Amino acid sequence: MQSHARVVVIGGGIGGLSTLYHLTQEGWTDVVLLERNELTSGTTWHSAAQFAFNQLLLLFRDYTIKLYKELSEDPSYPINYHYGTGGMRLLTNPAHLE
Repeated sequence: MQSHARVVVIGGGIGGLSTLYHLTQEGWTDVVLLERNELTSGTTWHSAAQFAFNQLLLLFRDYTIKLYKELSEDPSYPINYHYGTGGMRLLTNPAHLE
């Protein structure tokens, strides 16, 4: 295990993994991820069902969908990614109807 690193990312959830991934894509090599349990074993799974209610979150979601599609087509990243072409959102708050 390394004793020094330029960047130490704490937490192997979607935020930590995304940060580490994007740093390595920019050429950073002296980076370490610390996770106390299994990757994505914490609250990350809760975020899978969240919907975007503002433009920034919509852009993040669009970027993420494109990134996952690219990764699933790369044999270096053996992931199964299945994305449908539609969705449904049940509105229970009258303010959301606007």
